[in-house]
Amino acid sequence: MTRRFWGPMQTFAPETEYLCDLARAWSRGVVGTVPPAVDLDQDRFVRLLAGQPAMQALVRYLDPSVLTAEERAQMERAVDISRRRTTMMLLELERVLPGLAAVDCRPVVLKGASLALTVYDAPEDRWFVDLDLLVEPRHLSAVYGALEQLGYHFVGQPRIWRYYEKYHFHRVLMSTQGVCIEVHWAVTLPNSVYEFDVEVLRGSAQEVALGEVSLLAPQAVDQILHGVLQSIPAGYGDLRRILDLHRLDAVLDERQQQAMCERARGYNLSTGLWLQYQLRETILGPDIPAVVDQLCRPSSAVVRIFDGLDLAAGCLERNTTQGDGFERLIHWLCVPANTRAREVRRFVWPSEETHLEVEMRTGKPVTARQAVQLMMERLLTTGRAFKTLARASI
Repeated sequence: MTRRFWGPMQTFAPETEYLCDLARAWSRGVVGTVPPAVDLDQDRFVRLLAGQPAMQALVRYLDPSVLTAEERAQMERAVDISRRRTTMMLLELERVLPGLAAVDCRPVVLKGASLALTVYDAPEDRWFVDLDLLVEPRHLSAVYGALEQLGYHFVGQPRIWRYYEKYHFHRVLMSTQGVCIEVHWAVTLPNSVYEFDVEVLRGSAQEVALGEVSLLAPQAVDQILHGVLQSIPAGYGDLRRILDLHRLDAVLDERQQQAMCERARGYNLSTGLWLQYQLRETILGPDIPAVVDQLCRPSSAVVRIFDGLDLAAGCLERNTTQGDGFERLIHWLCVPANTRAREVRRFVWPSEETHLEVEMRTGKPVTARQAVQLMMERLLTTGRAFKTLARASI
């Protein structure tokens, strides 16, 4: 089978194609399993599936003949552990929310937990690794205190806290049982070219039941746009984001899609949104909505480059994370054309934020020599990104 979204046809490897078939079966609610191609390399496919964070949503469609008895047992154990972890995380969220309500804070639950509860038929089908809570800045101190009372502690040393408070949008806390909570007060980084109106997100959040309590989850449009914000810096290498989009888009009418596109353009996320939908079309099949294609489609040159990068295969094979240069290139292609040169300069010339990040990793202040070395490394990364750009443009 061949696929494209611009330019010459591209062919997936049989193992990648079979993974795509499983994803399509999931999207269509197929009953039963999907037969594999006769030329399937079973060992490679098993490795491919095992490395997919979306595995626990897709494995039910896997034909039993693909796995040996030992591989089947290992896969079942891995899926069971993943699903149990999701269940445990949701139980922990149910425990934490009343403690936050006691200090007059009702956070909006972002990302994996809210998606598991609102998008998937069975919450345990959506893998996530931490709990993301969006709170108002005025509630931060009370929230930290409440979480400490519940057995959580801040991760890292004071220099790490300084980095997050000055140049990031969340603080990380860990429970004695190993559950990680990220307390967010924004969803975009300071000085980011991308924007996001968290007041709109908070104001439109919906009530969702969770055991004996309820939580606030973002509406579908906010979930989609937030997913785009996560996909861009990750090089669109996570199939879960495409599965999420498919279910979230199903509840939108054309008017809501148009409003979403207008917000995306205001947030400088229009190219990223178009790419997310285009990958859904390439991998799962449904056509990109006409309003998204009309309002968010980038220039033909950028579309040609995206096609040359073969992001669909990368998303399925988890190989788009080919180093920071590749992911940085995706970011540069997604930002408005008049900001690309500035974004390249900001990357090449390390700022205080970059130095603090290095200090956080090493535990020592950055010396003048290290600053020069860091700039040289980033010049090399930029060179690799432009080489990739040149190959994709042919």
